[in-house]
Amino acid sequence: MQNETEFEVFVFDVGGQEMAFDVEHVSMVIERPEITPVPRSKKTVLGVMNLRGRIVPVVDLGMLLGVKVEKAEDEKIVVVNFEEIEVSFLVNRVKGVLRCNVSEVEKLSELDRFGEKCKGIIKKGEELIIYLNLEKTLGELIAVAEYSSEEVW
Repeated sequence: MQNETEFEVFVFDVGGQEMAFDVEHVSMVIERPEITPVPRSKKTVLGVMNLRGRIVPVVDLGMLLGVKVEKAEDEKIVVVNFEEIEVSFLVNRVKGVLRCNVSEVEKLSELDRFGEKCKGIIKKGEELIIYLNLEKTLGELIAVAEYSSEEVW
């Protein structure tokens, strides 16, 4: 049985910075497929992809977070599910699943670069991993679209 102070995150790289989502929200990782652009979509939305018959939006996570990203050869698509929302994020590299303890997470102030999209920093030895809040990240995408009366995808 897993200790209540332990949790698992899915770690990936965006713009040279390691980041993570809670592992229970990640449904799969795939090679970058053909992405169909969507006219008048937000700048952070690269387009949509056909994933086993489902149309899934592809979001540039680096652009969404304001991280400068150079195109990488081994880019991956991380497909996540949160409540009724299925979306995918383009990342530079996938590292894998990491088990953490709550004592390894340092909370940041609301004034940090990522705002509410970040739950804190995971400190694993010398590694520093940005622990992203998927709900707030998706919420910002949806809220901006609602505010501007444009479609999200």
